[in-house]
Amino acid sequence: DIRELLKDYLGMQGFETLLAADGEEALRAVERDAPDLILLDVMLPGVDGFEVCRQVRRSMKTATIPVIMLTAKAALPDKLSGFETGADDYITKPFDNDELLARVQTQLRHVTQALLSELTGLPGNTAIEQAIKRLVNMREKKWAILFIDIDNFKAYNDVYGFLQGNELIKATARIIRQTVMDKECGSSGLDSLDFVGHIGGDDFVATSTPERVKSICEEILRRFDAEAPLYYSDEDREKGYITANDRRGQVSHFPIATLSIGVVTNQFRQIDSPWLASKIAAEVKHKAKAMPGSSYYVDLRR
Repeated sequence: DIRELLKDYLGMQGFETLLAADGEEALRAVERDAPDLILLDVMLPGVDGFEVCRQVRRSMKTATIPVIMLTAKAALPDKLSGFETGADDYITKPFDNDELLARVQTQLRHVTQALLSELTGLPGNTAIEQAIKRLVNMREKKWAILFIDIDNFKAYNDVYGFLQGNELIKATARIIRQTVMDKECGSSGLDSLDFVGHIGGDDFVATSTPERVKSICEEILRRFDAEAPLYYSDEDREKGYITANDRRGQVSHFPIATLSIGVVTNQFRQIDSPWLASKIAAEVKHKAKAMPGSSYYVDLRR
């Protein structure tokens, strides 16, 4: 009854809601639909709310989704248990609808301001740092981090302007996200290591597993090379380049934008800090950029 009442009330406030009757159904829905926020009762049939929250927080895909727990348990130990499992807020029943709405709006605003890139809607620097920290602490799992950027983007921005540059960035974000989250290339389930973030400008980060790196990189590059020329004028596309000033102020020709991907992985050696992952990333991105056209380079040193 409370689920149905909440659905009706939130629907009147402009929210689209999905319902789950128990913890296992909730976990399947979260993995499938990646909602913007989760309202989670503690007392559920089967898997309880605390365990649902723990599993949501353990997944790379869902770790940053805000969770508001609803429960009749008002005792302090119960509230602390909710926060310890990773809940962002806690409301006891019976609750006031207006207060619930205010808390939902607050959590969504926090996500937008602190975690998501305003341009692409992808997780931003705070979420990326958290994701990389989680990976390097997974000593028992093999993972890969893809550092991605657009080649010759500054020249494109100079010629076509920042609004058109933003469109190319948004297209790149869409290509990366769709490819990484595609089950043909990526993985599925809440134990997935798949994640996509936007560092800023034309720089992106994605994570997955070493065995999926080849298919993910090749598909991202294939789709980018097919779509990027569409963001150029017919004349520039036919020429295959644009004319702009280089960093020294000299007039130069810049080819149609390509993509470079540097891949850091713990497949053959231990990487135990975000600092080390970042250092290796700078090296492998440099190697990828030294290759012709859209390219990727995987660090396989032991």
